[in-house]
Amino acid sequence: MKHAYAPAQQSLAESLEQHLGDPLNTAHVFSFKQAVELDEAETYPEEACRLLEAWGLQDYYVPVECGGRQASLDQLVQLVKVVARRDFTVAVTHVTSYLGAVTTWLAGTTAQRDRLREIIGSGARVALALTERGHGSDILSTEVEAVKVEGGYLLSGEKWLINNATRSAAMTVFARTKPQGGPRGFSLFLVEKGLLDPASFTCLPKIKTHGLRGAEIGGIEFHGAFISDQALIGAEGTGLELMLKGFQLTRIIVPALSLGAADTALRTTMNFALSRRLYGSSIFSIPHTRKVLVDAFIDLLIGDCVAMSAARAVAAAPEQLSVWSAVAKYYVPTLVEEVMKNLSVLLGARHYLREGHDWGIFQKMLRDQAIASVFDGSTIINLNSIAQQLKQLADRRQGDRNNPAGASAETRARLETIFSLVQPLPGLAAERLELANRGNDDILKGLEIAAQKLGQITVAGPIDRALLENIRSLVNELINAVGDMDQRLAKIENRAGSPFNQSPELFDLAKLHCQLHAAAACVLMWIYNRDSFSTFISEGSWLVLCLDRILRGVVPQHQPLSDSYREDATGELLRLYQDGRLFSIVPLQLA
Repeated sequence: MKHAYAPAQQSLAESLEQHLGDPLNTAHVFSFKQAVELDEAETYPEEACRLLEAWGLQDYYVPVECGGRQASLDQLVQLVKVVARRDFTVAVTHVTSYLGAVTTWLAGTTAQRDRLREIIGSGARVALALTERGHGSDILSTEVEAVKVEGGYLLSGEKWLINNATRSAAMTVFARTKPQGGPRGFSLFLVEKGLLDPASFTCLPKIKTHGLRGAEIGGIEFHGAFISDQALIGAEGTGLELMLKGFQLTRIIVPALSLGAADTALRTTMNFALSRRLYGSSIFSIPHTRKVLVDAFIDLLIGDCVAMSAARAVAAAPEQLSVWSAVAKYYVPTLVEEVMKNLSVLLGARHYLREGHDWGIFQKMLRDQAIASVFDGSTIINLNSIAQQLKQLADRRQGDRNNPAGASAETRARLETIFSLVQPLPGLAAERLELANRGNDDILKGLEIAAQKLGQITVAGPIDRALLENIRSLVNELINAVGDMDQRLAKIENRAGSPFNQSPELFDLAKLHCQLHAAAACVLMWIYNRDSFSTFISEGSWLVLCLDRILRGVVPQHQPLSDSYREDATGELLRLYQDGRLFSIVPLQLA
């Protein structure tokens, strides 16, 4: 069988995977058994973090442009997935340093970047002090203030729900710098705790949590702490803008966490399904069992396409990330929540146990992964961000429909860079990030390009005529669904008038947009990589299953396709499981 090619980021992830060892081996520091025991004791995963640092994961939190080793964000996404599949808590705990550092990479001075690179490179933690006890996601209500004094600022107030609040050597603090607040009333500061008067701040006790029990989630209170002018990141008053742009990058890491957890959830359920005997054979032989497992596998492939394309778009199309990063952050964690819920039904009582089957790792992943839809902007925050940009996206599409020239050469070039996984990526261009998309959406526009390319494919190699015709038909159905979505949006606007952006129906359309985006990402991933992927991915039956699965949920008149394609997917699921490979579009070899 032809295996998937290994682009550089995949080889790098395999290197980390081998370094961390087999999580089923109880002698390893990073075993499932160890992860569950630390979770039970609510103990910080010191040894696991040291193992990551011995390999050098922290160097990939720093972009090449800032002196680190992160050549592209898709590289980091693959690495985080490898860590999260073992222990979601460790992944969140360690990658928090990237979350805390990202705005410095975007707008910090050379001195700030150099210093932060030194801190991260030493293995020390960097935290983000953003939220507050009384305000949650409403950061415009932030009460922590930085009052200007000679040579710097006096920082006062409490930040809450901070990962590594006590352990961090430095943190990025979001603070009010104008009493009246407003969009230009907040700033960001890079605060090194070692430079503060010890009496000027207090680290708050660890907070008990449902999942991530070993993580140190707490808070910090500042008591007029003096910080110098050199602590200010970017210009005063740009804190909100920088934070929103930073989220466009950090939100793309969250799907990697979710997909890592989902891989383990599916793998441990496969362990159970193949070993559990019922009526003389394994329960894997029961058609419903296979359907649930294959559906989960297909959902992981869909999530993979969304996550990988968003990560590559950071370099190739940063102007469009305000929508795409929100789609990835909303869609993949909620998809994984559904996957884990369905798998838990197959596991039965075992999914509820904190011991026993695979040391109870499923139950830990279930609890830990629940946070993914909350941090870096909750589900509601991300859906609202998408909803507020739907009109300009629809207006641009309508303009394109009226333009017989079709997609521009620039759009085609961007799509190839994003989706062809062997294409080199340009470096991070922070200045190209936009707070809002100006109407361009290459991925949904790419459906028209995909339809053209499908018309040029001849039946040869692994793909057969009937399958190709099914893909063409499904892509046309998606194109029509995009048009229907735009018509629904126009009707809402005509009916609602001026308070259009406040219509609750926009949230439903935002969810629909995410589903159509996911389908388009799958199509484009296949179009641009089918000559390089493994035989199963190249021949396209997985794509038919992905599109059919999405369309069943968004087009009432969609006619479900034959389940015959499931046989190929069942065979591939078994092969990946038996060969010890990740359940992914590009299935890396596991330790």
